[in-house]
Amino acid sequence: MPTECISECLPNPLQRELADSIIRMVPLDDIRILLACGAKVNEPVTQGLRPLHYAVWQRYPEAAMLLLVRGGDVNARDECGYSALHLSAEHGYTELVKLLLLQGARVDYREDTDDPFPRTTLCDEPLRLAIRNGHHEVARVLLENGADPNKRYFFGSEINLVSPLDLDFMRLLLTYGANPDAMDRAGLTPLMKAARLPQGMESVLLLLSFGANVNAQTDERHDYRSVLHYAVLSGNLATVNLLLRQGARVNFPPDYQKATPLQLAVLKGDPELVRMLIHAGADVNASSPIIGTALHVVCADNIPNRLDLLQQLLEAGADPNVLVESDEGPPLRPVLAEYLASNEAQPCPVVVSMLLRYGAKVPGSYIPHFPIKT
Repeated sequence: MPTECISECLPNPLQRELADSIIRMVPLDDIRILLACGAKVNEPVTQGLRPLHYAVWQRYPEAAMLLLVRGGDVNARDECGYSALHLSAEHGYTELVKLLLLQGARVDYREDTDDPFPRTTLCDEPLRLAIRNGHHEVARVLLENGADPNKRYFFGSEINLVSPLDLDFMRLLLTYGANPDAMDRAGLTPLMKAARLPQGMESVLLLLSFGANVNAQTDERHDYRSVLHYAVLSGNLATVNLLLRQGARVNFPPDYQKATPLQLAVLKGDPELVRMLIHAGADVNASSPIIGTALHVVCADNIPNRLDLLQQLLEAGADPNVLVESDEGPPLRPVLAEYLASNEAQPCPVVVSMLLRYGAKVPGSYIPHFPIKT
């Protein structure tokens, strides 16, 4: 192989010397000498890394500025897609972030596509790196300079990737235009994720103040649950009360065949939660072909505070004689028949008596083993 071809294939030793000098933070005059001797500001050292990458990595702003003044490409990226701004954002080097932006660094590098959850091998945006590593001031500077607060990733938008309990970053993204109703790959909005956390009240308040949809629903994967469903599951009475006051609906169309918030509250065995939903107008006779009505739920096994809940439902007008139809199998019988069938050996006399007192019809084949009070 000709000598000139071999020399073209080998890395320029001056580039390695320039990188090492920057890492050692030698005086700027030494760097100027290397540049005068033939080291290049834009020639890669290894794996696509330019001298500017080394200056940022070493947090040597004077060297970075010298390289930029000498024509260094502020947006040059290595083989992984990292620019100098990516590095400074990831490490929280605010002063370098500002320097690079003043010199024309791009804040967004990934091209948007029609895919709501794009697959890519490219590295994350500088904003994502700053947020992921907890660099609030860097994130603020990037957003001030036009970083997209709604950039989409495989698992969702920026706001979907932030913990609902991280109020500082949530507020920052919302302030700069993040969509409060953005759904993540699982189909959940930030408000749903905040509402399902027992300690998520402050995040719920924050999201509502930025216009989050209190009646957003998931898709079939999560049984079309609403924000209120998740708040009920959290057991946080204050969150449920807040959502109700903000207009969260407690009832759903007749073709909604999943568990309602009231049925979930009964399943949790929380009398105060049930009382709150009934007071807000929850339909005590809404039914699902899988679990029946709220009365069917309260008469299931191992429901805490069963008698209290049963009394509440019956007093609110729950019909013990509802027959729940199903398109895929036999209908659910009225609650007393279902209860006796599943507790044939030891039915609770108080439950049976209470249902009868509110008009439940006794199955024709049933012979009681205890005195029944009506």
